[in-house]
Parts: sequence; C-alpha cells; structure tokens
Amino acid sequence: MSIQIIALAAALTAQSAESPSAPASSASASASAAPTPWYAEVLSAQDAARKALYEKVAPSIVTVTSYIKVPDGVLVEGRWKIADESPYMGYAREQVASGILLDDSGLVLCCRSPLALEDGTFAPIVDIETSSGYRFDAELIASEPTINLALVQIKLGEGQTLGDLVPATIGKGDTVELGDTVIAAADPFGATRTFAPGVVMALPTAACYQSDLTGSFIHASMSIAPGSVGGALVNTRGEVVGMLVPTPSLDLIERTKPETHTTFAMQIETALGVGEALKAKRTNDSPWLGLSVLSFEEKRRKLNDDARFESLAKPDHGLFIDDVFDPSPASQAGIQPGDVILSISDTKIVSVVDFQQALYYFSGTKVPIRFFRDGKEMLKIMQIEKRPAAANRK
Repeated sequence: MSIQIIALAAALTAQSAESPSAPASSASASASAAPTPWYAEVLSAQDAARKALYEKVAPSIVTVTSYIKVPDGVLVEGRWKIADESPYMGYAREQVASGILLDDSGLVLCCRSPLALEDGTFAPIVDIETSSGYRFDAELIASEPTINLALVQIKLGEGQTLGDLVPATIGKGDTVELGDTVIAAADPFGATRTFAPGVVMALPTAACYQSDLTGSFIHASMSIAPGSVGGALVNTRGEVVGMLVPTPSLDLIERTKPETHTTFAMQIETALGVGEALKAKRTNDSPWLGLSVLSFEEKRRKLNDDARFESLAKPDHGLFIDDVFDPSPASQAGIQPGDVILSISDTKIVSVVDFQQALYYFSGTKVPIRFFRDGKEMLKIMQIEKRPAAANRK
C-alpha cells in the first residue's frame, strides 16, 4: 500500500506540472462542474478494501486479560467506581494482550508472557473479551515458554455461544515473501484497536527455533502497542500468516515489549503445530534434545550452492542437523552438525513441525531416534529433556 501511495504522489506531481492553471475568472464555474479526480477514486477504493479486510479479520481477534488477587491493605481510594473496577471481586487486572480464535469450541492462540507471573506461576483468572464488549471466562490449557506461546480455552456455559466471534481464516506463513504487504490486527484492552499495515522486512532463516529464536520469526515494518502481542499478522486476503510476539528475551518470564521499529511474528505453521502438541500434552515446559534442524530446502538456501547441496549424501526424507548444544542429549550421543534425523520413536520426521511435535509427544522419555550419516543409518537411544535456561538465546 505504501508503494502505491508513493507512486500516486509521483503521478499527481507529474500531472500538476503538465496541466496549465485555469484562469481565475473561470475557477468557480469549473469547480462546480469538475468531475471526481481519478486519484480520489483510487484512494476511495483503497479505503474500502482496507475496511472490508478489517471487517473480515476483527471477529477473530480477542482481548486476553489476566487477573491477580489484590493483596491485603491495598488502597482503593482515588479510583473510578466503574472504569477502574475489575469484574472479579478481590482481583485486579495484571496483564492485557490479544489472541486469535482458532475454532468454534473457543480455543484461543495467544502469548504466554501476559499470563505468567514473576514467580513463575500463572495468573489465577484469565478471561476473553470481544471487540463488542462481551466477556467469557477462560482457562490456560498449556504453554511454551521458549517461543512465548499459549493456548487458552473459552469456558462456555450451558446454552452459551461465542456470539459474534468467528474462527480465523488460516493462511501459510511460508508463502510470505520479502516486501509483501501485511497487517497487524489486535485488540488491546479498552477502546483501542490495532490494524496496522506494513511490509515484510525479513523472512525466517529457519523454521526451527531451538537455537535461533529471532531467526525463526517474520519481521515486519509496523509498530504495535504492548497489548497487541498475541494478535494476528494477516496478508491482504485476511488470512492469518503469523502471531504477533514481543521482542525475544533470554528471560522466559521477562515482560518484554514490542520494538518501536519492527514487529516480530511467529509463523502460523509453528504456532499451530506446537499448539496441537501442547493441547495433547497439557504442559508448560519446553522439551529438547539439544539440536536444531533445517529442512532440505532451508539447507539448500543456507549453502547457497545448488551443486554442493546436490553432492551431499542424503536420504529421501528427514531434517539436517544444523547445530548441537553442548552439553545435551544430542552431544552426549555423538550427534554432529550435518547428520540427518530420520525418525523419533518410529515417527517419521519429514517437516520441522514433525520434529517439534515429536519433542512434546515423547518428552520426558527415552526414545529410539534414527539418524543418517555418510550414507549409513544409525540408531541412538536418547532422553528428551526439559530445556535448560543456558540454551536460551535470541
């Protein structure tokens, strides 16, 4: 959109330079008879398109609020009776963010950090509010601290419906290209709304977040408010291609804020893939083997040499090991960068999402894992452990 506006401004300047000025005496007469300028019609069409896009996206975006118990002795004087009042007696608002409705059951995708407290526990009360002001009780299902992801379930009473909420239309984050127009859509607390267009400034270098968190995100040019995290990054068709996240932090409970110059978004494939495993395992920990992976295509791009990639000995499926953390289950098993992971507990690993999900499904257990090296397969028995703090990096 910004490129169109720049082009429009250039065209207007050129047209103005070429057009002679009308005589002053005929100005009023020509003004009454002047047709609508062509550029006004273009701008009007753009406005209408943005409005239609907002109306498509908005019913899928919600406010996510966490509440904590008000400590004894806290003064309540100096507050508005209604505007500052929490809907829950004895509790106060702690953090406010946004979320994306995934399905008709009321499952909401959002960030973990607005729900987490400084002592490592979670807020005792969470609720969901729609843009029309309707409020639902909700509960935390599970969360992933490394990538700041959480699933929250709306608790519907008997006969209760989701009202005007509509599940989001899901797109594909891996189809986003550099320079594409994208929009940040979110619903911070109160009267504010986020609908901020921008362009894609940087693409993920790898879908795997195990060793390079920032490198696994989409980077876009708009700026968003803190309450917008957990909202959606959408394309011009209104499809969700990512979830807005705050600036990555080494401290998993640090309440970081978005940058003023860039916005990070987790690819929707990662969010949904991990979310599916979280829903099944009901966990709030990060599992790991101490290795990061690349798909075959990501490996090709990293080498930047098709001939060299084709010369590599590789199986018909799997993921290249990109990096190994030491110490870790992977380093202790002798796994090296350049090896290819084929399966985890007989689960075939074809995509990065397969790998991420398998870590959750088999977390806390010893499993047989098959690797490929120098044309031969090898079998290792490895423990999928809880990710240590030392492994966290931006």
